[in-house]
Amino acid sequence: MPQPPTCAERLLTLSSALGADYIFTNLGSDHPAFIEAFAKLEAEGGRGPRVVTCPHEMTTLSAAHGYAMITRRPQLVLVHVDVGTQNLGGSIHNAARGRVPAIVIAGLSPVTENAGVTGGRNEFIHDLQDAPRQGAIVDQYTRWTYEVRAPESIDGVVLRAFQLATAAPEGPVYLSGAREVWEGRVPPSGERPEDWPAPEIAGLSVGAAQELASALAASRRPIVVTSYLGRQPAAVERLVALSERVGIGVGEVSPVYMNFPGNHPHHVSYRRNDLIADADLILLIDVDVPWLKSKVSPRADARVFHIDVDPVKPGMGFWHYPVERAWQADSRQALEQLVDAVGPDVEGRDERSAWIDEAKRGLEAAMPSAPSEGPITPEELTAAVGRLVTDKTRVVFESPTATELIPPILKLSRPGSYFNSGGTGLGWGVNAAIGAKLASPDSEVIALIGDGCYQFAVPTSAYWVASTYRTPFLTVIYNNGGWSAPKHSTLGVHPEGAAQRRDAFFTTMTAGARLADMARASGDVDGFTVTERGRLCETLDQAMASVRAGRPAVVDVAITPFSRQKLGRAGGT
Repeated sequence: MPQPPTCAERLLTLSSALGADYIFTNLGSDHPAFIEAFAKLEAEGGRGPRVVTCPHEMTTLSAAHGYAMITRRPQLVLVHVDVGTQNLGGSIHNAARGRVPAIVIAGLSPVTENAGVTGGRNEFIHDLQDAPRQGAIVDQYTRWTYEVRAPESIDGVVLRAFQLATAAPEGPVYLSGAREVWEGRVPPSGERPEDWPAPEIAGLSVGAAQELASALAASRRPIVVTSYLGRQPAAVERLVALSERVGIGVGEVSPVYMNFPGNHPHHVSYRRNDLIADADLILLIDVDVPWLKSKVSPRADARVFHIDVDPVKPGMGFWHYPVERAWQADSRQALEQLVDAVGPDVEGRDERSAWIDEAKRGLEAAMPSAPSEGPITPEELTAAVGRLVTDKTRVVFESPTATELIPPILKLSRPGSYFNSGGTGLGWGVNAAIGAKLASPDSEVIALIGDGCYQFAVPTSAYWVASTYRTPFLTVIYNNGGWSAPKHSTLGVHPEGAAQRRDAFFTTMTAGARLADMARASGDVDGFTVTERGRLCETLDQAMASVRAGRPAVVDVAITPFSRQKLGRAGGT
């Protein structure tokens, strides 16, 4: 009679049945039960997630993040005790802020010292890695943090983990267990997956929908501000319908998805703060930071409403934007209700549309022009990338200081064509591109990455995985010589200080680095470097041809440097 499965094996097979296609892992001494389960399932043809081994944990969760952004299904991430959990770094922040489902699993140091116990302590590191509160490393970023204490509980634990990860607002969960527990045998369970549904979130009440529809119809200068509504492609269609029926301008701020077609006449801006002081009605939908209160405020008589899957942001510290009414609701359903409530003929639509046109002309006139001489500009590079965009393209974007520069040039208009992390843990982009390609093999994934973000991504890990697991995508590096975000922050506080006068910001860390070579050294990856604008389009075409032939490609493009500071001497200069 065959033995019952181990706890680790049961976790894998049940997770696979629940929609986990992959387990992204960096393995360690706490994972013998998992390694044995991987080998057994492979040998016996059992059903389990495909194993993707990653040299660094930043790749594990970021790749799972990219996969879930497209599929909305949580994938498994397996890391090594406290040190592997710590190595998740900013990726756990990104999953939390991006409201992306994921199941993170970590071992715990074994506690038994009896040589007869399978999985007990037998290595010196088991003492060193026995953290008193391992889950506390990440628990402020998770929907649920839990230790598996007995093999018999594993079915209920896994089902609850998937339920909580996919309940709105979605997010990561963190499970841990000691080696002895993962090695334990699991008896048959009476738990049924159909008994553990994620609760559905509803739309607006009938009264709320009518109240908001009346306010929109009475407005003269209404705008919508959103960031992550586009996680549901159907919500994009309904926002377009509402905008066209009423005459509403739509602004995307730090977009996490493509939320509204960039080429639509009612798309007003990708810049935070635009039209906030001009609008007489502001509808916030699925957005965290609609404007900067230190820079701008709505006019005194403006009406402000908020519809959000996460309207009070309990996972953040202090957070508040004054609104007249706020509703926790599903944006797709709420927008559908509003479309029905306003009806097909809304008085004043032409006047509102005329105001949108006028406002857009004013915003465009205020945009600084890009220099036509000197080094390649970010604007030129983005326009060159735009030539490569097709109806198969998915853009993965990570360049914090270009958030308001690149999307307005690309003007992507297809739901599911654009992704950003939703957080601020840098190094996400090239790793998320792996997950995006796995989730959508027929897509052409283009990662647009700042050179600082590229370095933070542990590129030797990312491109080894991309090469090994055949996930070709194009990376375009906006290389301005380092991490420019601290310069922007410093000038925002000390605009005429010593740092500005001396051009000393201490972050020119990529100057002279051969970034494309890092990727080439990691596997079957093609690397290119561009320093002259005359070679830009030709090189991008060549790199995309490599991707279409099945090889990842990296194009390191030297753009206008943000600083000329040279690091290395005593004192950092």
